[in-house]
Amino acid sequence: MIAQRGQVVLFSGLALLGAGFALSAFGYGVLLPESRIGPGFLPLVAGGLLAVLSVLLLVEQLRRPQPSSAVRGVDDFGRTPQQRVWILRRVFVLLPVAVALVPVLGMVCALGVLVLVISTWLERRRLLPAVLLSASSAAAMYVVFAVVLQVPLPTGVFGF
Repeated sequence: MIAQRGQVVLFSGLALLGAGFALSAFGYGVLLPESRIGPGFLPLVAGGLLAVLSVLLLVEQLRRPQPSSAVRGVDDFGRTPQQRVWILRRVFVLLPVAVALVPVLGMVCALGVLVLVISTWLERRRLLPAVLLSASSAAAMYVVFAVVLQVPLPTGVFGF
């Protein structure tokens, strides 16, 4: 019951935080003249998504409380706190490596490789789903930033 109360407080707080970001975005200007995206667009989308997803999780938590794990500290995937710290440390090592690869591979490919390595090595996912996740993440990043927002991304040997 305590775990449920903590999650209800967490999801409620995240929903309020997201709504606050979304509402503050209008002060920065969401759209500029000629229907260009303004500086408030990202806080509006991110805050709105955070608020909506937090409310959905809150409703789910209130409808069906999840029983806590039999083993203290073990997450839904059976990882202990020590295993989660191990994963976190490796992510902190992999991030600068991915940033160092940006001039060679380009932003899209370097972050796609980062997602692939995290999925397969750290999260122990099967190769095909990890490749699909990595490719779709890289494609989504390219579409959002290079095509929709028209932000020039660092390119590498592959030209994107």
